[in-house]
Amino acid sequence: MDSDKHLYEIFQAYPMWVFDLIGRRPPGPCRFVSVTVKAIERRADGVLIPEDAREAMSVVEFQMQQDALIYSRIVAEMAILQQQYDGREVQGILIFASKELDPKTSPWTNVVSVHYLDKAIAELAEASPEHPLVALFQPLIEENSERLQAEASRYYTVLESFTKGDPSKAKLTAVYIDWLLQRFTNFGKKEIENMLLGKLPDLRETQAGKDLIAIGIEQGIEQGIEQGMVKGEWMGTIRTCQSLLNFEISSESNLSARSIEELASEAADLQAQLRNRLGKSL
Repeated sequence: MDSDKHLYEIFQAYPMWVFDLIGRRPPGPCRFVSVTVKAIERRADGVLIPEDAREAMSVVEFQMQQDALIYSRIVAEMAILQQQYDGREVQGILIFASKELDPKTSPWTNVVSVHYLDKAIAELAEASPEHPLVALFQPLIEENSERLQAEASRYYTVLESFTKGDPSKAKLTAVYIDWLLQRFTNFGKKEIENMLLGKLPDLRETQAGKDLIAIGIEQGIEQGIEQGMVKGEWMGTIRTCQSLLNFEISSESNLSARSIEELASEAADLQAQLRNRLGKSL
């Protein structure tokens, strides 16, 4: 699943949730930002910078797939960032989707704090079952698809309750739906609606809704979009030819009401007239 972008978006909005997730005392108010590691021309997408300069910075990496070099990369980023920030203390936090992805590279396992997302969410669920992260991450960590389907509505209700009345929090429900769509790739909007017992919002203005276009091939959605694009091209051709021929230009509403076949026929006729007139003028 494509999760990296959403992960960093979540913790940029709620940086303190990193500490909730790993069960560590927060260092006070902090920012979760992307920082350029100058010496190696790389960007560290997740750097936690506490407002209190006496507190350590944290380089946070989420690892959702196999990567044998992840330890050496994060340690290199830690060392160079410490130089860039005048020797400020820097720590590394590696969060693997599961223990199986951890290459456990010595000696860096003694330098970097390592956590497993599935275990961390289970512990958070026990300590704080209504925490939004518990519901939000289920499409990523729940291995049993049938169980995820059965519980999807309950998780959505938790997120809906958290985001209610605050438009800035709506991103969380959009991320949850997007991850559901990625998890159930053979499902369309109707199936997701059924899974959430009718609680799914109008998706057309969300990223999840845009992603439905890819799934919508089965439902004719993409075909409809393609037809609309073709129709728009014929309408543009007709109006351009009418302008060049000094004809009255048809209104968009008039053209929109006509079929693709009718538009194609008129466009071909106007193009023929235009070629004929240009030929006589040469």
